[in-house]
Amino acid sequence: ENLDTIVETLASIELQKAAELECVIKTIFGKALVEPHYCETYADMVYALQKRYPEFPAENEGEKPLSFTRVMLNTVQNEFESLPTTFEPTDDDKAKFLDPEDLQREMKKRKDKMLANMKFIGNLFLRQLLSIKVIGQVVKGLIGIKDGNALPKDHMIECVCELLQAIGSTVDSEKTPQGKALMDAYAARLKDIKAAFSMRIQVSIENLLQLRKNRWQRKLFKEQAKTKAVVRDEFDQAERAKQSGRRKGPDSVFSFQTAGARPSYIDAIANQKERAKVDTCAEHGKFEKVKKMCEYFADDKDGESLQQDWVKAEPSDKEAKQGVEWLLETGFEDSKKAEITAATLAELMKRCLVPWDTVKECFSTSLSALPDLKMDAPHCDVMVHCLIARLLMLENFNQVVLKPMQTFVSHTENRDLGWSLMLGIVKKLKDENAQDVVRKALNMSEFISCAATAGKTTVPNARKQLQSA
Repeated sequence: ENLDTIVETLASIELQKAAELECVIKTIFGKALVEPHYCETYADMVYALQKRYPEFPAENEGEKPLSFTRVMLNTVQNEFESLPTTFEPTDDDKAKFLDPEDLQREMKKRKDKMLANMKFIGNLFLRQLLSIKVIGQVVKGLIGIKDGNALPKDHMIECVCELLQAIGSTVDSEKTPQGKALMDAYAARLKDIKAAFSMRIQVSIENLLQLRKNRWQRKLFKEQAKTKAVVRDEFDQAERAKQSGRRKGPDSVFSFQTAGARPSYIDAIANQKERAKVDTCAEHGKFEKVKKMCEYFADDKDGESLQQDWVKAEPSDKEAKQGVEWLLETGFEDSKKAEITAATLAELMKRCLVPWDTVKECFSTSLSALPDLKMDAPHCDVMVHCLIARLLMLENFNQVVLKPMQTFVSHTENRDLGWSLMLGIVKKLKDENAQDVVRKALNMSEFISCAATAGKTTVPNARKQLQSA
């Protein structure tokens, strides 16, 4: 219940070097091994912290940077490699723990830590923090065929049973054919060697195989770690049952759980990413249609077909904006295509297929980058001449599209270029024999005030200079 608070507290620690990151991860790992009842909670903690800490440079040249995930993998490997080779007490153990009960408790403590290690590794896998490849390496290291066909030790079998119970349902899922094949191989290996072990180990193997046969459904006989809210709810239910005289039935004592199921929030995140991916692909597909429609118009100049195709495609506002951005980018980067892209945009506006505010927003972005773009494409300003001239020629012209020009020339360093743009627009209109549109523009407050600012002169003087351009 306090997980979020603990995560935020740990995440707020400013780590200065990789050794400090290792210390944090080892501390969490150590707590998980001595408190196996809370393995899932500690795994959730690792998942929440994985992207909250910085990467640190590799200690040796050629190695990968030390990220949270990399350090965690190293910790998993080190813990696995440090597993005891036997759980028979050594002479040193017997000398240290003279009381047989103390010695037995120490051996049990070590074994519990080993099994907790397997459970924690399994829970890290369920949270997609470890790959199926890592799980395969762990299982192979425990029960794989050894030199001389030597059988694994008893504790290795117990480790595998603990690990596979922790991840069984997820690995055996049809969604992971590689995992199912591995689980088939593990089950076959355990069946092959089962008879060579004690009855206790045989029962552990059989329980695992039976659990798989039952689709990983297991009955819980003891309480699991619960939040305070769940405990309170269960207490209230018990009190109501007592007051009503009802006895506590078997369903209140036992519950069923899918062993090794991935946490629901991990699946939810994965589904969300998949939906976002599908949505992105769908958007991209519709954007490609928008591009095609514009390309067809560039070839045949058929405005009716453009409108029909556009209405049929039903592009969203976002997709329409992407189409405008693409047209502007094309025209600015290749001056030879400026005229046709401007004509295409004008046709879209003439038929009210795109909002004027969308064109204003996209044009503003392109215009602000114009000074830098001219260094690579000296004639990119031709797109401004063509675009504004074409839009001014429309009967439904909206002066809102001139606001980016006003913002542009308000910066002193842009005024010379801004005046050049205004001259270019007027010359383009004259080339199109649109003298009436020139007169309309020069009497348009937004247009002529922009020209006066760019020309660093008065409105009458700006109008006079543009008329004689």
